[in-house]
Amino acid sequence: MIADDVRVIREQLGHWMRELGYSVVHASCGATALTELRREPTDLVIADIDMPHVSGLHLLQTVRSDADPKVAAIPVIVSSSLEDGEIHRMIAVLGGNAYLRKPVSKEQVVGCVRFITQSNNPMPPGDCSAAAHSVSSRFRRIASEFREF
Repeated sequence: MIADDVRVIREQLGHWMRELGYSVVHASCGATALTELRREPTDLVIADIDMPHVSGLHLLQTVRSDADPKVAAIPVIVSSSLEDGEIHRMIAVLGGNAYLRKPVSKEQVVGCVRFITQSNNPMPPGDCSAAAHSVSSRFRRIASEFREF
């Protein structure tokens, strides 16, 4: 599942995932992603943070708290162009598996996916990058809805 409100990003990530042998479902917002995940759980979710209707953080939180154990166990990679020193911590608190800072390269995505899905395949350093030590008012607005933040 690729959940991102930017079509070109969904298509590029989807192309790379198909090259890895995955079938891809696209969602333009977190609400659509949740509907699709409940209809048919997937092997992996890559979700943008800043999406309309349901943010990637809400999507992650909802996946982790889902009553269906198959949905709750889906690995989630969160991606964003927002820069904030708290992104990495917030994703960890919510149970995310990795964070990719946009723009992402094919090598970063492939390395991160392989690391998460194949525990014996080490990920090269830097492929799942840490957030910068800055403050993003947009991220802080999205994250302020969570008590853990």
